[in-house]
Amino acid sequence: MQKEHLPIYQIQDFEALTHKDRYFYFSSFASHLQEHLFIREPHKHNFYIILFVTQGSGTHTIDFKEYEVKPGTVFFMTPGQVHSWQLSTDADGYIIFFTQEFYAREYPNKLLFEFPFFNALLYNPVLSITEEHEAALMPILLLLREEHSQTRPMREVMLSRYLDILLIQLYRLYQPNEAQTGFRGKEQTLLQNLEKLIDLHYKEHQPVAFYAERLHVTPKYLNETCKNSLGNTTKELIQYRTLLEAQRLLVHAELTSSQIAAELGYFDNTYFFRFFKKHTGLTPEQFRTKNK
Repeated sequence: MQKEHLPIYQIQDFEALTHKDRYFYFSSFASHLQEHLFIREPHKHNFYIILFVTQGSGTHTIDFKEYEVKPGTVFFMTPGQVHSWQLSTDADGYIIFFTQEFYAREYPNKLLFEFPFFNALLYNPVLSITEEHEAALMPILLLLREEHSQTRPMREVMLSRYLDILLIQLYRLYQPNEAQTGFRGKEQTLLQNLEKLIDLHYKEHQPVAFYAERLHVTPKYLNETCKNSLGNTTKELIQYRTLLEAQRLLVHAELTSSQIAAELGYFDNTYFFRFFKKHTGLTPEQFRTKNK
């Protein structure tokens, strides 16, 4: 099994529900920060996160991109992303953790990945909401909080129902239209499936034809869809995923550049160093020094 080089927190680290297939966690953000001081350093999670900010300020860094923290902001995170934050002492709101298994228990045919805010390749992981929108979401959050704090019959079923309502409401607020994104339904599904495949296979350095075959399209069609929708070729998307993991490991893991090259499937260190500098303008060690 591949060794992980970054802290990866399991949902049970936060006293979620005790059955492995039903993990769910809900807390006020202020209480969460106070009770889990270890989360301030950069780390990964193996679950999905929704964070509602109702007060406070600061910055939230997700995979080297820095976002402003302010009231009326909702953050979405997927398993494997590296994040950290710098927050004012009055930061508060609500934070929810859950797994695909918890969600699928009541909705076996639905995937969290299908919500646009849980698709990092295509969409921004941040939503700004108005006071009116916040007022509409608040009753659902309060129902989740109350249900999570009680021990009642069918508690987990109720939590999953409220969670699904919350996700649908957030989807309605977030959902970009086709004119804004250039995506049609078929293209969006193709790109979502491509992202999943890239995440599984990027260390293998497979050609574009490998991905096209598994998505049941031609390499040309796949490239054209990526270029038209995202402005990048399929190869560039694969390279971006490799670079992102290299950056994560350089900054957050105690590995040499050569070890990171091997970790990412590059057994010619020189080739990896050239690849990294070509796309970032820095050598691996220069990037590490700059971002430490």
